[in-house]
Amino acid sequence: MSVIVCSYGEIHLKGANRGFFLRALMKNIRQVLPKEVKAEVTDTRVVVTEYTDSKPIVAQLKKVFGLTGIRVCEAVNFQSPEDILNYLKTIKINGTFKVVINRADKNFPLKSPVFAPQCGDVILKQNPQAKVDVQTPDTVVQIEIRHNGVAYVSTGIERGLGGLPVGVSGRAVCLISGGIDSPVAAFLAMKRGLAVDFVHFTTPPYTSELALQKVVSLCRQVNFFGNSGKLYVVPFTEIGSQIQKKCHDEYTITLMRRFMVALAEKIGIEHEANCIITGENLAQVASQTIQGITSNNFVVKQLPILRPLICFDKDEIIHIAKQIGTYQISILPYEDCCTVFVPSHPTIKPNLATVKAEEQKLNFDELVENCYQKIECKDCQSNHE
Repeated sequence: MSVIVCSYGEIHLKGANRGFFLRALMKNIRQVLPKEVKAEVTDTRVVVTEYTDSKPIVAQLKKVFGLTGIRVCEAVNFQSPEDILNYLKTIKINGTFKVVINRADKNFPLKSPVFAPQCGDVILKQNPQAKVDVQTPDTVVQIEIRHNGVAYVSTGIERGLGGLPVGVSGRAVCLISGGIDSPVAAFLAMKRGLAVDFVHFTTPPYTSELALQKVVSLCRQVNFFGNSGKLYVVPFTEIGSQIQKKCHDEYTITLMRRFMVALAEKIGIEHEANCIITGENLAQVASQTIQGITSNNFVVKQLPILRPLICFDKDEIIHIAKQIGTYQISILPYEDCCTVFVPSHPTIKPNLATVKAEEQKLNFDELVENCYQKIECKDCQSNHE
C-alpha cells in the first residue's frame, strides 16, 4: 500500500509543548488536503493515506510549514526481516545508491548496521548495473521500521519548508506594498510560526484598482502556505496630501512611514495581533537607513516591529520571491502609495527631533483616526488549488 510519510524538524525539540505544536501542524495539514484523505501522527511521523494520486498531495504538503521531508513510500507488512528483503527485490535502481535504515521499533531483530548491508546486497543482485555510493548516491533507499510490523520503504524525498506551524507563535500584521520585499517578509514570518494579516495603503485616484488587485493576488499567494490572513485596505490619500502640503519635502517618506506604522499598530491591537512585520531592508532605499528605521520605532506604543529581511541581499530576496511564486506578481507595473508621493531628494538620515517638529505641523491623531474609520477588509484566502 502506498502512503506518504512526512517528517518534522524543530517540533521534536519542544519538550512538554510538543503536543501543542503537533496539533497546530495537523490542523494546517488537514486544511490543505481533500477531506477524504487521512493524515495522522504515528511514531514521530505524519502518515497520509487514502489518496488516489500522490503528486497533488505531495505538492500541497510541500507548502505546509513545519514539515522537513515528504516521501512517497510503500508500506510493507512484515513478520520477519525476510519480508522486507523480499519486497526490495522489486525495486529498480539506476546509477548509484545507498540504504538508510531507521529502526524505530527496537524489537526488530537486526540492528541497522547489520540489516543495511543485507538490503544493499538484495538490491545489487536485482540491479547488477547499480553501484553503492554512501557519500553522494543518486538514490537513497530509506527503510523505516516502525511498530506494529510495518516498514515504510522509499527511494526519493521531497524537501519540506521546515520552520514551525503557522499560528504557534501568535499573529502579526504585515505592511504590504505590492513590491518584491514585503510578501517575502510575510512568508518568513510565517515560517517562524506567525499567522499574518496584511495592511495595504492606497491613494486613490493616484493608484488604480489594478494596483489593489495586484496586492490581493500577492496576499492570496502568500496565504497558500497555510495562512488565513485578511487584507486591510487603508485609504491614505488625505494623509499623504497633508504631509506634502504642510511639511518639508525631504521628510515626506519618513512621515508617511510613521503614519503607516501607527495605523498598522491600531489595526493590530484591534485584531489581537502580537507584532508588526515590515519588508524593510537595511540601506536598500533612502527611507531604510538605520536613522529612518529608528524613526518608525518611536511611533509604536505596544507592538514590536519585526523586520525579517533586515540583513538580506536583494538577490536573496528575489530568489525567495521566485520560489514562493510572488515575484512575477510583484513586478507587474502598477504604482504603489509610496511612489506617488516620493520626493526628489528624500532625507537619508532623518533627525528624530526634526521629524517630530515636522509632525507637529499636522494633527497626527486626528488624521490617523479619520483614516482608520475608512479601512476596508478584503478576502484574500487561497483556495489551495
